[in-house]
Amino acid sequence: MKFRQSIIAECRCFSASCLRAGSIRLALALVLALLVVPGYVVAPVLFANLDTSAQAGHLAGLIFHIANRAILLLLIAVALFWRGREAGRWRWILLTALLLLCGTQEFVLAPHMQAMKDAMGPIDALPKDSPQRAAFGMWHGISALLHLAASLFAAGLTALGWSGQRETCQD
Repeated sequence: MKFRQSIIAECRCFSASCLRAGSIRLALALVLALLVVPGYVVAPVLFANLDTSAQAGHLAGLIFHIANRAILLLLIAVALFWRGREAGRWRWILLTALLLLCGTQEFVLAPHMQAMKDAMGPIDALPKDSPQRAAFGMWHGISALLHLAASLFAAGLTALGWSGQRETCQD
């Protein structure tokens, strides 16, 4: 009981700055999870277990759409929490880069790739040497590189935390 009381006394977990720090850390961790889990866990499982690449790609696209929207909302929330505070130059650079990467994925690449899929039909039906298949593969590769960059930036931002100073959770 004495140990528990000392932890609570040292934590001061209910101050505004502590709640802010915790909220930002949680949001950044969620951003990282929303990048890593769909991209490096769910999508490979879908492609390995579904009957066609078209089915797997359709489901993966839906999952990425939901994840990207959630990521953008979380990043905007972090930016609003940081507004007017000492967040640090690198944190703002990484946050801006993440917003640009995820926004590009959601509003530029995903619609373009969907239009390509709509025009060519199921990718499994195309010959391996089809120019349409090669073009889609190129755009898919670009998307994968942007996703990797976003994942690395999110990991860096999560590791940096929310401010340039160690959080003491005191107002």
